[in-house]
Parts: sequence; C-alpha cells; structure tokens
Amino acid sequence: MPGVSSLIWAAALAASPPPAGDPLVGRWHGTSLCQVKPSPCHDEEVVYHISRKTGGGYSVAMSKVVAGTEQEMGAFDATFSPATGTLAGITVDRRGAPGRWVFRLRGDRLSGRLVVNGSTMFRRIEVGREAAPAR
Repeated sequence: MPGVSSLIWAAALAASPPPAGDPLVGRWHGTSLCQVKPSPCHDEEVVYHISRKTGGGYSVAMSKVVAGTEQEMGAFDATFSPATGTLAGITVDRRGAPGRWVFRLRGDRLSGRLVVNGSTMFRRIEVGREAAPAR
C-alpha cells in the first residue's frame, strides 16, 4: 500500500498543468447552457477535443455526454489570437445559418459563447482542460 507521501506526490502530478507547448491542444470538459428559452436547445455536458491543424489553426471536435458516453456533435475550424487569448470559429446549422463560437482562454479554462443570427447569444460554455491520461 502506498504511503501518504507517495499519494500526495501522485495527486500533485495529476493536478499539474499539461506540459509546455500549445495552450489549447487537448481534451476540454464542462457545460454548454442554453440562453434562449423556450427553444429546442438543451443544457448539455460537453467534451471538446482541440487539435492543431496542419498549416495552422485548430480543429474543435464537439461532443455531448449522454449516459456517460460521448456523442459526436460536429466540428469546426478555429483561429487563436495569443494577444487576446481568443479562440473563434464559425459553424453552419441545418438551415444554412451561421453561428459564431468565441472562447476566451484563461489558464486551464475556456469560457465561451455561441452567437446566432448575428447577435443572439444561444449558448454559454464553460470547460476546463482535462489532464492527459498517464502513459
């Protein structure tokens, strides 16, 4: 059985930030809450997988969590401004209407929103970086 000091060390390693490198790449987990009610929109537990694209920019693959299982919802390409800490991209809904996703990076948190129809805040998103699995 591990001693207390080894348990404290293991907890500290699990809580440490990801290795130096890209501040966005990884798995982000949290909530996406509807701001337009009533609507067909539902509050969701979400997971975003952010990866670097060849040639620049990012891909954001979005999933919702249903009964403990990720269900893919789609993806979008995004750009990041290090000067403002802003990650932004556009999606198009089933009717062809664009939605603008904008996130602000603050440490290991991304706070964002989805704006539709040019000015309607449709979703408010709060996600945190998840630690990479042990190798």
